[in-house]
Amino acid sequence: MIITRRLVATSALMMFFMSAATTAADDSVKTSFPKDTITFQTYATDAGGLDADANVASGTIGCGYFVIDNLSLGLEANGYHEHVSGQNAWGYGISGVLRHHLFRYQQSTLFADVSFGPIESTAPIPLGGTNFNFITRTGIGVTRQLDDHLHLMSGIRYVHLSNARLEGAERNPSINGIEGYIGLMWTR
Repeated sequence: MIITRRLVATSALMMFFMSAATTAADDSVKTSFPKDTITFQTYATDAGGLDADANVASGTIGCGYFVIDNLSLGLEANGYHEHVSGQNAWGYGISGVLRHHLFRYQQSTLFADVSFGPIESTAPIPLGGTNFNFITRTGIGVTRQLDDHLHLMSGIRYVHLSNARLEGAERNPSINGIEGYIGLMWTR
């Protein structure tokens, strides 16, 4: 229940920010992150399962490169703690990330992102599955500039974890959930 309250609070704050950013945006082009900007980020996540007794938490470090204004490609390393149906496991993985900062409002941006990558766990996740899986995340987030090169970032994403039928459809249970996250991003 604690994660549900956190996710509802995060969702409400993000919806408020989205409506403010949309009404405040004008027709002029605003660049928050120009082409060739490099970022380093770290954040913590907590995801609750929608279809099972599942919780997946992670810590992430990564970097990104803006290939065009406000659009970055990145690479992130993740450490996971997975709790599914009373079973605990630890995992690690790497993900590719595409992040697009859509709106800018004063010192904040609204972005959408998608990431995909493999994950290896110490136990089959979920039960009846495999130790090797893939994790896909997509959602929206906000940044808030704290100083010239430091930004607070947070967001909410849909998460899907499965082995993509590598060992057949009968051995491909999945976890689907909603993930909240918060962290810091440095620009260079």
